This record gives sequence, structure tokens and C-alpha cells, in this order.
Amino acid sequence: MSDRVIEVVKRSNQRGGRMLSLVDLIEADTLSSAQAAWLTEQLENGASFLVGAVPGGAGKTAVMGALLSMLPADETVHVTFSGSSAWRQAGSGACLVAYEISPASYEGYIWGEDLRSFMQRGLEGARLVANLHADDPAEARRQLVDDNAVPPAAFDSFELFIPITVGTAANGYSRVVKQIALRGAEGWSHIDRQPELSPRAREIAAFLDNCAASGIRRIEQVRECWLQQ
Repeated sequence: MSDRVIEVVKRSNQRGGRMLSLVDLIEADTLSSAQAAWLTEQLENGASFLVGAVPGGAGKTAVMGALLSMLPADETVHVTFSGSSAWRQAGSGACLVAYEISPASYEGYIWGEDLRSFMQRGLEGARLVANLHADDPAEARRQLVDDNAVPPAAFDSFELFIPITVGTAANGYSRVVKQIALRGAEGWSHIDRQPELSPRAREIAAFLDNCAASGIRRIEQVRECWLQQ
């Protein structure tokens, strides 16, 4: 059966190979099990998020796609394709996905007026999801607010900033989310690799652990099991 979220995630793939699930990212140590569960609970609560890293190939699209795969079944998802009116007209509660905030000319990439329209939808009740070449919320804000004249209140539509740190490892490169930035009433705070989990987040962590133990890793399989709960 076709799944709109999986279609959106797969279409974001520019590098070939399969898109990774949260189970894959935990096994690669990009995310800890606790981080993955904590983030998924934030998504259940409606959070908008940015994934950031300055270098290309850091895994921004992979992390974004893995998190998107945990969206509720009834959430409408639209990509910010140039010339498309669907994302501009989507109702409150929809999820709008920008494959990247960048002036590059690829599908789903946004900048300038399209970016301002995208951010306005966040003020109107849409969930916003995107990635960009930035290591922290301050740099992300500079790109949106200073470079693109996005209103500061619109930038505050993003509750989460998920930075990926690229390093060296015995088998090549490591890609690790060392901490997550969470926006609150007094600004940004940082959530470490082992956040304190609520009872709901512990249930999510158990679900992901069970998937791994059962050999369920492919993003399509993880989403199918997630929606069957």
C-alpha cells in the first residue's frame, strides 16, 4: 500500500541507496535510543524541526527522513516544490517539508519569497520540517532572518534544532547528534545524548528496541509497525 510519508522521504534521496530508519540511525550511533524516543515524542506533540550541519554528506536528509517516518498516519504532508500550490494552500495541522533551505536549484529547496511563504505557514498552524547548512540555531536564524527577511516570530515556529557533527572513525566518518537544541520561552536549551524520558518516550524506546531485536530496520517496515500500534 502506498504511503505518502514514505514517498516524500524517498523523493528527498539524492545520493542513492535506501533511506535510513531510526533503527538504522541508532545502530550507527548517529542518535542514541533515548534521543530517538525523545524526538519522536516531540513529533507526537506537534513539534516543527530543523536538521543542520555545515558540510554536505553529513546525513541531514537521512535524519530528517527517519523522523518524518514517525509522523501520524492522518497527518497531511506536502513538499515545497517550486510552482506547487498544494503546500501554500494546506490547512492548519499539515506538515510542510522543505528538502533544504538553500538558494540551490533542486526540487524542494526554498529560499527568498518561497521561504518566507513557508515560514508564514508555521505561524498559521502548519508543522514545518527542513534542513540547512548550519551548525546551531544562531546560524540558522541568521540565514533565515538576516539573509531572507523571515520575521523573527516566524523563525520561532521551529521548536527543535538537530545538529549533526561529522568526525573521523575507524571505518571512515562518524555522524553524531551530540545534543539537540530545544526552544523555550527563555530561548534555546540543550538536550544531551541521554535525555530523561517520560513514560511515553520509554514506550517509544521499547518499540524501537523491539524493531531492532526483530530485524525490522528498513524505513518502510518500521513505519508500518509504528502505524499498527
